[in-house]
Amino acid sequence: MLNKKYLVLVLGILLTVGCTKDTVPSPEGENIVMNDKSLKLVKASNAFSFSLLGKSLDGTLENRMVSPLSVSTALSMTLNGASGTTLTAIQETLGLEGLTKEEINAISLDLATALQKSDPNVVMNIANSIWIKNGFTVLDPFITTNQTYYKAQVTKLDFNPTAVTTINKWVSDKTSGKIPTILEQISSNEIMFLINAIYFNGKWKYQFEKSKTVNEPFNAVNKINLSVPMMKMEERFGYSVQPGYKALKMPYGAEKFQMVLLLPDVGTTPDKLAATLNAEKWSTLNAALQTKTKVPVWIPKWKFSWDITLNGILSSLGMEVAFDPNKANFSGINADNQLYITKVIHKTYIDVSESGTEAAAVTSVGVGVTSMPADPPSFYLTRPFLFFITEEDTGAILFAGKVENPLETN
Repeated sequence: MLNKKYLVLVLGILLTVGCTKDTVPSPEGENIVMNDKSLKLVKASNAFSFSLLGKSLDGTLENRMVSPLSVSTALSMTLNGASGTTLTAIQETLGLEGLTKEEINAISLDLATALQKSDPNVVMNIANSIWIKNGFTVLDPFITTNQTYYKAQVTKLDFNPTAVTTINKWVSDKTSGKIPTILEQISSNEIMFLINAIYFNGKWKYQFEKSKTVNEPFNAVNKINLSVPMMKMEERFGYSVQPGYKALKMPYGAEKFQMVLLLPDVGTTPDKLAATLNAEKWSTLNAALQTKTKVPVWIPKWKFSWDITLNGILSSLGMEVAFDPNKANFSGINADNQLYITKVIHKTYIDVSESGTEAAAVTSVGVGVTSMPADPPSFYLTRPFLFFITEEDTGAILFAGKVENPLETN
């Protein structure tokens, strides 16, 4: 029986959005200019976003959120160690076939750099680290590539209880304490952790006044007389009525980042709506949301956390070989070529209130060794809905989820 070792990749993203009492001054942000290959990566990432979201919504009546950026970044880092059919499977799952590793890495670096300086009213920091068990050999090109393109901090240490504390402290520091721990313990067979953390702190362009928040009915499925705190305002927002749903775009800061909310028509559900979305429809919707309309808005406060193991979803999207100990090829990480992904764990958190939005996501990838409206414009979120947090110039989706019950914390 082969001795099994595990290499675990962990990606954490923290988004924190606040708002001040007055309209936020909005000096122009720095425009992000995308070339054809960069646009291909973002379009592919958004297509992956809808696949990931759709597969995560299985009809269960609970709040859920995923971070496509978190998962795709973790897998992009991982593919630097993949070869053969394993590399092809990860590329195809992410929609990146036709791009080389070098192109994917270069575009990822450009996108991360651009996102961090896109909006002068938004603080967005991205950090990566690699933690290697003393005595385990990792090929230099894998380390160098992740240092160069993902700015990864590389540390070798004994994997003991102190290492757990050290790694968790790094995660907590990089996420401003919102994700205080990522590890409970380290197995004797675990040999590496790759971690990414993103911290975002911005302000709504237009504020919600706390004095206007009052309890209103919310038609959650299987809930009777549900009353939730509803935030209210009337302002000019991107607003559109599409087949099957209404959409609203609420900007932060200099309008480089925004929350996009989708309210399904009566008689349908967030899950059914999510299943119809794709990159092309998203592009059409974004174009429609460029037109601003003065519209009364009601949005409930909500807060929840959620986690999922993504092995089954990623396998169904084409990555089966990466989880197969007999077929996976990660020879770019270790020359023995006995590595495979053991599990991918994704954890998310979001808190939406008058003061803004806090959201966090963590993705852990483990690799093992084996062998149209008739009514006046209005947007009242009084029944289950979808939400997205995106960047304007690229259209990149950072977070995507649904709210079934604003009072449920999961």
